[in-house]
Amino acid sequence: MSGDLSAVREVWAGRSGARTGSDALYLLYMGALSVLVLGVPALRSAGGLLSRPDVLPALQHPLAPQIAGSVALIAAAALVLLGAVRGPALMAPFFTATLASSGIRRRTVLRRPYLRALLVPVLSMSVIASLIAVTLSAAGEGTGGAAAVWFVLAATGAGLLLGAAWLAGELLTARPRRLLAGVLLLAAVLSALLPPGTGLGGAYPLAEAPHRLWALLVLAAGIAAAVAGVALLDRLRGTVLREQSMRWESVATVATSGDLAGAAATFRPPPSAGRRLRAIGPRPLVLLYARRDAVAWLRSPDRLAVGIVVALLAAAALAGSSQLTGPLAWSAVLLGAVALWGAGSTLVEGIRHGVHTLGAPRLFGQTVASQVLLHALAPALLLTVLAALGGGGLVLAGGSGEGAAQAVMLPVALAPVLIAGQVRDAAKGPMPLKLMTPMPTAQGDGSVLVMLAWQSDALLLALLSGTLLAGLGALGPVWVLGGAVLLTALMALMARSRLRALGS
Repeated sequence: MSGDLSAVREVWAGRSGARTGSDALYLLYMGALSVLVLGVPALRSAGGLLSRPDVLPALQHPLAPQIAGSVALIAAAALVLLGAVRGPALMAPFFTATLASSGIRRRTVLRRPYLRALLVPVLSMSVIASLIAVTLSAAGEGTGGAAAVWFVLAATGAGLLLGAAWLAGELLTARPRRLLAGVLLLAAVLSALLPPGTGLGGAYPLAEAPHRLWALLVLAAGIAAAVAGVALLDRLRGTVLREQSMRWESVATVATSGDLAGAAATFRPPPSAGRRLRAIGPRPLVLLYARRDAVAWLRSPDRLAVGIVVALLAAAALAGSSQLTGPLAWSAVLLGAVALWGAGSTLVEGIRHGVHTLGAPRLFGQTVASQVLLHALAPALLLTVLAALGGGGLVLAGGSGEGAAQAVMLPVALAPVLIAGQVRDAAKGPMPLKLMTPMPTAQGDGSVLVMLAWQSDALLLALLSGTLLAGLGALGPVWVLGGAVLLTALMALMARSRLRALGS
């Protein structure tokens, strides 16, 4: 086989409905026109709306440059772990089997998918940086348009570095990948302690460091990392490419059918450690089930580590929301509730197993309801402790203020509510057929929205619970605790109803 893809591209271009060069130019023209006509005015309008007294103090905070660098490093650590299940250099299973496994160099085959995937972190970082710069400019802050341009360029370079971290997660094996993610998280902590003129923070519009120097350094590092990434495509393992391509195709198929929960479960890796750990021990039952849950967590160390880190960050966001006002406060509440829900989902394998035993012989002598209840205690306790640590850590870092107890109370009260919601979600049965009934409207089939709402009801309830508890926080800690007890009871009743429906 030849060492290039000219013959393959010739055959691919000759298929029915293939995109011609004129079509590609037209799409490029439409994209550029859309950015100029729609994107730029929308960005300026968003910046004008955000330049308000309850948002600007966060962007003008003395620690804002350090936080910007820390967030970028945390995102890099997350992308390193994401690369283990879905890397940037990925093709369909057919092309992976025929091209990536052929005699053609893999950099030749995978270069285009890799460069296309780089657009995701690059555009994300550029848009966020542009929004920050426009918001500060609308408020008359910053050092002029030049500082904003340098910050956007630095964010572009940071996006390229994030893409390199994503590729590193696909390249490395399990142990080096975990080590790299840990180093990046440690660097994120150190970045918050370093002077503001470092890395991406050095190009922040309000930083005192030379914006041009740091912007050029970060951009040059990003370009070098992208070029090195193309060269490293030859080192990608065939088994990894094949597994990830098949998994991604399965996810796309399941998600297209409307089963979003099944699509998310496809990314759940099988246990990879602790095969010799004993899950069975002496009674009492509470300790026995707690031991089983602990062994299940240790069998998947990557998921456990990610869940712990996400829970701490989510608790910090929820605790910090009490110190904010306006859109930032509610954004922190919603983001923290979603993240805490995701962290809790990494701890409830025992609950899912208990639900799956419906209709099976009682091997352990307990009913399904008893198993689910016993399996819910350890995750609820661990998530509550993590919520207290994350919220308390933020309060201690910011100095103990008047509302310190109330700030920590929100994530602590929300944790058991979300675990009860996980029980309810685990007992979810198949989608009722009546929800799939077509609903013709002028805009299309409205039943799609109904099915999406049914698929995401657990997440919507998590958002609603976080919002309600945050609203009750203005009335005092007693109201927050009372609301948490009531919400937990409601979640438990709905879970019980679902278990009965599944068992009938």
